[in-house]
Amino acid sequence: MHKTEAYVDGSYKDGKVGWGAVILKDGELYGEFSGIVDEEEVNGTRQVAGELKAVKEIIFWCKEQKVNEIYLHYDYVGIKDWITGAWKAKNSVTQDYRDYVRASGVKIHWIKVKSHSGDKYNDKADKLAREIISD
Repeated sequence: MHKTEAYVDGSYKDGKVGWGAVILKDGELYGEFSGIVDEEEVNGTRQVAGELKAVKEIIFWCKEQKVNEIYLHYDYVGIKDWITGAWKAKNSVTQDYRDYVRASGVKIHWIKVKSHSGDKYNDKADKLAREIISD
């Protein structure tokens, strides 16, 4: 059985929000992804929208690739807490995120990492999120 992992992050600068993600298969780098979050998807949440968009993009990728289980590394606690109900989703951005993830059918193993702590792939996801909005 193959192990699939992802690292996600979001970034905010000058009114733009970016997301970044890194995927590993069996410990080997498989892909790096990033994008800009549409303004209506941000809805005042700044980099939080980038964090959530990264998770949604990883889940979309999992569904396309028929990956049913993923180990998801994240540094922003809300990423997991809105899904588990530890935090109440109070706006459309967090509610849409919660509903999408819960309905995805992808089994997620949540792994909290400390941001900016030298974790190679977390730092890479952060860099991807920052670079996409720096142009």
